[in-house]
Amino acid sequence: MSAFGMLAGQQIVVVGGSGDLGRAMVARFLAEGARVTATAHEHPERLVEAFPAAGASLSCVTTDVTREESVQSLVSAVTAGGPVDALVYNAGIVRDNPVLGMSDEDWQRVLEVGLTGGFRVGRAFGKGFFKRKAGRMLFVSSVAGRQGGRGQANYAAAKAGLEGFVRSLAADLAPRGVLVNAIAPGPVESRMTQDVMALAGDEVLRRVALRRLAQPAEVAALAAHLLAPDVTFLTGQVIGIDGGFNL
Repeated sequence: MSAFGMLAGQQIVVVGGSGDLGRAMVARFLAEGARVTATAHEHPERLVEAFPAAGASLSCVTTDVTREESVQSLVSAVTAGGPVDALVYNAGIVRDNPVLGMSDEDWQRVLEVGLTGGFRVGRAFGKGFFKRKAGRMLFVSSVAGRQGGRGQANYAAAKAGLEGFVRSLAADLAPRGVLVNAIAPGPVESRMTQDVMALAGDEVLRRVALRRLAQPAEVAALAAHLLAPDVTFLTGQVIGIDGGFNL
């Protein structure tokens, strides 16, 4: 891994590192010289095994963002190795169903992971950033937060709420020099989108001006750029990376 990238020497936490996008961000941050702690809901060893050359630059822990004690354990484990420079919140799940057929459980579970988990993690790490008067937070939203999506009321609501949370957290922390932003990807080629593409792939691609899905590495490149030390006057923003969705 390069020791001379734009993130050289930084300690970055990626919450939700086991999916395709999470792994792509871990790979990009490592390549840019960062030390990365990534979380998985289960089997964190599989994430370590995916990056055999990372060595001590990568550690992976099990974290359940729906439990406050698990989030606090993560903070304690990470900060024992030194101050955190940046946090990426990428945790999210889908439980798609039309509103009229959606259960309370599926509604609540998606919001608990995608929105309330972001609040818990942002609050926990934000306290350290506040004290240090330094740090960056990047939350992964979705084009669904602005556009909605058929059968995705819970997911769209979670992402729309997350964007509002990002703007409010940015306002709270800006006086201390802490930057808080979000990215909103369009459809990304991943395991999460396989079912949607199988059912309505042609319709999805017609809505993307570039007529293709994003590659996880393309989204990861934007995330790395936003965490770079020379990006210093950007906060409270939700930046779309959607290939011209619905242009």
